Amino acid sequence: MDRTRPSSLVILLFILSIILAVATVAVTRIIEHSRPDVRAQFTIYLEKLQPQSMLVAATTQERYSASKEFTAKLLAIFKIKAKIRLSALADVTYVISAADPSAWSARWDPKKRILSISTPPPDCLLPAVHTDTIEIVSENANLLTNTIFRLKEEAARMQSELSNDLMVHAKASLDEPQVLQSIEDGVRRFALVFCESAHIGKPVAIDIQLAPRLTER
Repeated sequence: MDRTRPSSLVILLFILSIILAVATVAVTRIIEHSRPDVRAQFTIYLEKLQPQSMLVAATTQERYSASKEFTAKLLAIFKIKAKIRLSALADVTYVISAADPSAWSARWDPKKRILSISTPPPDCLLPAVHTDTIEIVSENANLLTNTIFRLKEEAARMQSELSNDLMVHAKASLDEPQVLQSIEDGVRRFALVFCESAHIGKPVAIDIQLAPRLTER
């Protein structure tokens, strides 16, 4: 019984396919070996943050009350003896420093496709006070409408001092679970953009670990 022998062309194509497969595997391994690991890529990514070396993780708008010291200073300008409560809306921006990328940590589990990121302690910028939202309520005296208006105007001119005064409330909010969750979500969104730029694909999960805030003495 005669057997059909494969033609020389078929044999040649078979050999070429094997060579191509081996070459593809070799090239892939070379590329993976030459490509920086995820931690190194993440460090480079942090170094390129612009315009400042920080990550804006979350923003919120809150109404904060000024301290007794601030209101006392405001009243002293007009030599008014009264007890008032001053409050205003302020934009609060929560950030995480990227000035030292080594303070961050990024780990990639290729099998589970999980990215784990540890960050420095979150912080916040000076609250941006909306001077047109300043409200003043007298607690122990009936102040004239004109007097309250003058107090509001002066408080608006003291915007920088008022921002510094409200910073205490902004710092304290860094211990609130809802704020911390918002910051984690912001870092998670940042990490997703990194995954796209690093060409590692969309992770199944991104674990975020925020370093505890340093308490001020």
